[in-house]
Amino acid sequence: MKEPRKMNHFLSASCLAACIPILTGCMGSQVSNVRVGNEAWYGSLESQRNANRTIKVTKTVPAGAEVIGPIEAARGHRDWRYSAPTEETVLTDLKVIAYTKGADGIADVKFSKSTNLMENFWYVLEGRATAYRDAQVRR
Repeated sequence: MKEPRKMNHFLSASCLAACIPILTGCMGSQVSNVRVGNEAWYGSLESQRNANRTIKVTKTVPAGAEVIGPIEAARGHRDWRYSAPTEETVLTDLKVIAYTKGADGIADVKFSKSTNLMENFWYVLEGRATAYRDAQVRR
């Protein structure tokens, strides 16, 4: 009768030993609002400020504008203790990307939210847009 108890103890210990690395991997050094897989780069606060000030957001690409192409930015929410990423934050990332590509504006901005537990995020907020150069802007 002692054998089943030893087996249960062994199984419990084995489960615990298997779960600890998984749990500690999820609880490692966490940062909230992490940029995910995009090319947004904040060389300086001045670059971010200029992008926010100069990049226009329009519903559609204006007539006569030159389309640069699609852009995307994403932020992941990892830690419930910190605020979740917002559409405004992802929009700023999109503007910075457009700014670095020499765009004057972005159009057709869309946001989507998806779970991403495999990458240690509660969810990822993604933004997509089309960057363009406006023919009306003098260079």
